[in-house]
Amino acid sequence: MDAWFMDGTRGDVTGPSGPGTVPAGLSGGARAHRRHAGQQALSRGGITPVNRIALLGCRADVLAGYLQALGLLRVVATQVDPRARLHWRGDVAVLDTVLTEDDLFTWLVRRYVPAPIVSPWNSGSGFAGNGKSRTAEESLAAVRDLDDDRFRPLREAILGSERVVAEGRRRGWGGAKDELWAKDRKIDVIRLCRSVLSDDALPWLDVAVTLTLDDLAFNALAGTGGNFGRQDLSATYYDRLLRLMGPKAKVSESRAWAEAALLGREDVAYLRDTVGQYDPGRAGGIHSAADERGEGFANPWSFVLVMEGTLLFASAAVRRNGAARAGEAKPFFTRSTPLGHGSAAEAESVKGEQWVPLWDQPAGAGEVAHLIGEGRAQWRRRQATSGLEFALALASLGVDRGLTGFHRFVIAERLGQNPLAIHAGRIAVAVRPEEGLLRRPYTWLEQVRRAGPTSAVAAALRRVEREAFAVAAGDGPNALARFVIEFGRLHELVGRSGQTRSRVSPYEPKERPDWLAALECLDDGREELRLAAGFAGLCDDPATTGPGIRGLLTRAGGGAWQAAPGSGVDLFGSTLARALAEAHRIRVIKAQDDRPRLNGEDGTARGVQTAFDFGQRLPIGLIDRFVTDPSRDGLVADFLRGLLTLGCATRTKSAWPRSEHAVPGWAVSLLIPFFGTGDLTVRVRDRRSGDRRLHQVRLAPRPDWVSRLIAGGVDAVAADTLLRLRLAGLELRVPALPASRVDGTRLAAALLLLTGQKDREGSLTRICVAEVPQLETLQDRDSQGALA
Repeated sequence: MDAWFMDGTRGDVTGPSGPGTVPAGLSGGARAHRRHAGQQALSRGGITPVNRIALLGCRADVLAGYLQALGLLRVVATQVDPRARLHWRGDVAVLDTVLTEDDLFTWLVRRYVPAPIVSPWNSGSGFAGNGKSRTAEESLAAVRDLDDDRFRPLREAILGSERVVAEGRRRGWGGAKDELWAKDRKIDVIRLCRSVLSDDALPWLDVAVTLTLDDLAFNALAGTGGNFGRQDLSATYYDRLLRLMGPKAKVSESRAWAEAALLGREDVAYLRDTVGQYDPGRAGGIHSAADERGEGFANPWSFVLVMEGTLLFASAAVRRNGAARAGEAKPFFTRSTPLGHGSAAEAESVKGEQWVPLWDQPAGAGEVAHLIGEGRAQWRRRQATSGLEFALALASLGVDRGLTGFHRFVIAERLGQNPLAIHAGRIAVAVRPEEGLLRRPYTWLEQVRRAGPTSAVAAALRRVEREAFAVAAGDGPNALARFVIEFGRLHELVGRSGQTRSRVSPYEPKERPDWLAALECLDDGREELRLAAGFAGLCDDPATTGPGIRGLLTRAGGGAWQAAPGSGVDLFGSTLARALAEAHRIRVIKAQDDRPRLNGEDGTARGVQTAFDFGQRLPIGLIDRFVTDPSRDGLVADFLRGLLTLGCATRTKSAWPRSEHAVPGWAVSLLIPFFGTGDLTVRVRDRRSGDRRLHQVRLAPRPDWVSRLIAGGVDAVAADTLLRLRLAGLELRVPALPASRVDGTRLAAALLLLTGQKDREGSLTRICVAEVPQLETLQDRDSQGALA
């Protein structure tokens, strides 16, 4: 019979009995236009409509529901409606087909042809014939003896499997006692199955057990070669088929189960039997019912369609080559990363993670089979091998176009040793610029992981990976900020661990990322981050990633670990000011040593330029708040440790304010003009003529000022500063300043920071009788980078 499909073309609808056979009541029949709730007709003028059926029982956040939807698409497309399409509306599957809802259930119950699923390599599949698996043997015999044309492909597969068993035993591959096969002959048995079984039976073989290049690989979707512990999936499949389609099956009961499985009806009595890993919510267990049998709530149609759906997870590499590497044999399957979900546990026995794709545009069975079979999820130009890498692949569009997201299932052993597919969340496919900032650090994390880290380092590594996963999952700048902090903590811990640091070199950034731009929308800690970026970006040459200030504040110096930071003080919240002040003191010593000295010159008499040439320019109000408020030191130290490790740009493209309308304390206003680069220009009054004129000064601190500040001599340094201003030809507003209450160590630390030229000149006018010039010829010199 010709049928019209969704694209308006005409073609054959092939049913289980051959081309042209359409059961009564299907599209084109007497009830072709009957629809039910949740079903939408897609009419094309006078053409037979295509029906859109919302499969409310097939939800993607339950592995069984997802596989049911794929299984339904597969059987409908291959047996009755080749143009059937499936897509996801949120987490609900939607089927587009010429079948009405009523037709669909009628066809399932009366005309569905089961897939030829056989597992002759398993002892519990019913082929051993030794009475050890009596239920499986009875179900297998019942299916084989059925006089029903719908079971013909399955019967032929069973007969082929019996030939495999007979030939294997003839070759002496049989196992000892009750075992069907000798353990060292399993690979030979699989090869024999591939050569004897029909092509229709090979998809299940490719899913359950795959010949890799050097061993056997098992897809966790099918357990261990097609069984979950003592439950052989093929034997359960036969039992469910007999309940639905066998001689004693009731059509009304079978239809009710079908409607429950696909439409989500909950007014249908389920079987109390084994469910398997696919639907943990119905798996049963202790206290799941009053009788304490611990059995699950099984829907026969759900299990049958799940098995049909798993057949789409045969790897394309296996189909092409007959063998594959272990990873290639498991589409969208990775090793587990115990992160990103509430029930994650490091010590839990986990087989891996199965990721399943979602798409919002209708796709046919062939397209879905190709998509899943290829299993493309690439990050850094290679296939993702862990849950974390898979999430990062989604954040970099490393999957096929048209996919909107993936659901993640962790296959973990719970309820004894039973594997369960635990739902671990959904991640949308979207470009996340933050992902690019994780690529190089991730390489270093791999080195730490391979180094056999201590328990403390391993715990810190997990915290870093947790935040990296959160970034990939779309948690935004807050997750990225936590990543910066945890990466810095891990790096410092590795530097302290003698065992790990002997195997792992310090992280060396190849560039200076603009973290302020990346974290521009950070909710909390913005000022702390900016202060940290102000310190971390200090350097004399932005073309290199070192030495800058990193070696003074961390154990990483010159590509090798140091026994201690160059300042001699470890960087914590409680030691932040002291570590920075000591770094400043050492910077002064180096600057003094590098400066040429005249014979007989007093080295402390002349000023020495200690400011870094490059770095973020911060508002003077922010610098003053750092001097007066130590309450934020912990977060500043955390950010600073991470930014020093990861590298930090000397300028930012973000819209962070570069100036503030704030009046700093007199200590900051007095000293800031001396700690910077470039000349300062102010407008002063000529003492003789009274005219206003521009006055250019170059101010530099005496080499002993930082040490004196650390020692608490703020007032003495202030007096010296006033003297140097007079010597520079500037008139002071007051002859003396009141005693300072500023912490000298914090002030010495803050003077490492760079501020804009306007802020320095403005500070100078608050201490001296002068004005900031407003001439158009003076360009805005509050730019970032080196100043002439």
